[in-house]
Amino acid sequence: MGIFLDSAYKVLARERRPLSVQEITEIAVQEHFLSTDGATPWQTMKAKLSVDILQHREKSLFMRSERGKFALREWSHEYREHIADRYQKALFDEDIVVFPADSLSAYVPQVGIYSDPFDQDALLSECYPMRRREAENDISVIQLVSVFLVRFDGRLLTYKRTKRLPENRLHGYYSVAFGGHLNPDDVLHLFNIFDASQAHAWLVRELHEELRIEKGHLGEIAYRGLLYDDSREVSKQHLGLVYDVNLKSEQYTIGERGFLIDSKFETVDEVSARIDQFENWSGLLVREEQRIRDSNTRHQQSA
Repeated sequence: MGIFLDSAYKVLARERRPLSVQEITEIAVQEHFLSTDGATPWQTMKAKLSVDILQHREKSLFMRSERGKFALREWSHEYREHIADRYQKALFDEDIVVFPADSLSAYVPQVGIYSDPFDQDALLSECYPMRRREAENDISVIQLVSVFLVRFDGRLLTYKRTKRLPENRLHGYYSVAFGGHLNPDDVLHLFNIFDASQAHAWLVRELHEELRIEKGHLGEIAYRGLLYDDSREVSKQHLGLVYDVNLKSEQYTIGERGFLIDSKFETVDEVSARIDQFENWSGLLVREEQRIRDSNTRHQQSA
């Protein structure tokens, strides 16, 4: 783990309570767990813990229990995890999953949502990691992102994106889609992202970054299809993997407080009535919801 993380684990395991980085570092030095000549070792400790949590997420041995306090993840039954603000620099310096833009038409022939079978192995074989900052300025690649439609009792969970998010195009717009860029280690080495049952734990973790749902309140998660839209320049560089998330209750917590606001469950008709307030992917998703609903209604009437 490295000397800082190793000493942090020893201190927290012994103290059995969340501590600030100053407290962790002071105890580590006093107990000779840590030896350093740096002027501000607690800053180094904070950086090491923060990067470990950012990179390893739920696999990290550490978590934040509140702003400025760190705890062991094994205490999660005693302390709720606090998610720190996402900084734009950290976001754009992460590695994401991309594939050649020249191959896009093999998977999505035009704008829309596609649930028809396609060569999933071929798509995954073309994927590779790229620094997000580079991908945002490289039109020769398409970025893979997760798209979660969260619903309860026939209603969709909507929210508004604030200016604290780095994606300028989404500031002030509402959305029905949760999710984000995919981690290369997960997609390229660990999970079949098109098999929701096999990748259930990964999908829950992906959703968890923006939306917290207690285990007993989470229902079925199912892969739905691919989403593409070229009506916006930035949309041309993204391919969405759409998943339906069904809840067993209305209980949830927004994980990115300050980034996502005004969340509520709305019917398709309620969203449609103010669709001009929603970003373009949400427009496609809602129209698809209407199409499916109308098709089911006609089928029931003719039965």
